[in-house]
Amino acid sequence: MKRIEVISLNRIGLVREISNVIRRLNGNIITHTANVVTDEKNTYVSHFTADINFAASSENEAVSRRLRRIKNVRQVIVTDL
Repeated sequence: MKRIEVISLNRIGLVREISNVIRRLNGNIITHTANVVTDEKNTYVSHFTADINFAASSENEAVSRRLRRIKNVRQVIVTDL
């Protein structure tokens, strides 16, 4: 199981795009949270966290690289649980 954290500028469709990347990697989201806060510039920033089971072994860097391709993603952290 892996935990992913994605920090991005908030926008419509963001969670769907994150979910689609996970689906394409044969991942199953076990738990997730998504929060939106404003940063120091009053910009809406989304913080998405999920625990995921992958059907096949997935390297953290490969998962991170695919998530970073999503528009406006600022940071991706992938850890093994």
